[in-house]
Amino acid sequence: MEFLKWLKSGRNKKKDVRVVKLQEESIDIGEMASGHPTGAAAAIRRMMEQKNGPTKILVVGDGRYSSKLSDYSLKMAQRLDCEIVALNVSDAVLQYTGERKETETALFYEKAESNIAKFTEQADAMGVIVEYVTVIGDQEKAISELSAKDPTIRYVLTEPEYQGEEGRVQIPVFDLACSRL
Repeated sequence: MEFLKWLKSGRNKKKDVRVVKLQEESIDIGEMASGHPTGAAAAIRRMMEQKNGPTKILVVGDGRYSSKLSDYSLKMAQRLDCEIVALNVSDAVLQYTGERKETETALFYEKAESNIAKFTEQADAMGVIVEYVTVIGDQEKAISELSAKDPTIRYVLTEPEYQGEEGRVQIPVFDLACSRL
């Protein structure tokens, strides 16, 4: 994550989008040389899934997406002929207990459902396939788990964390196929 902090420090302040390329899946030489080829076989299978599957963009929000993130992700998916996996994740509900936690959880799911309906409607109009996942928990952990389950996810787009110079919003984009998590 130190690399991400370095990017925030000013290298790309004049751009609207922050892009981080993550390394593609590869086979460790130790797995190939060891007497146990199971790890190498799993890595080969994941590499084949990455190469042969449809590229997907993981769009991450906290139950709602800004218009800038929505527009950017839909245009990117349309231009690159990608599918979108919309992830709604929040850990704010975890701070409550008892009945308040149940109420806040229900509100989060309602908000996520209504916003994903709007997002899906826009995507249908643009011809982009969207699937969605709603999770209560840590954002980084949810992104890691989803990218581990689905090797075809190549990019991760999140809501901007801060305003750059001149009030321009920065949308982080991560390429999961080109670097390590």
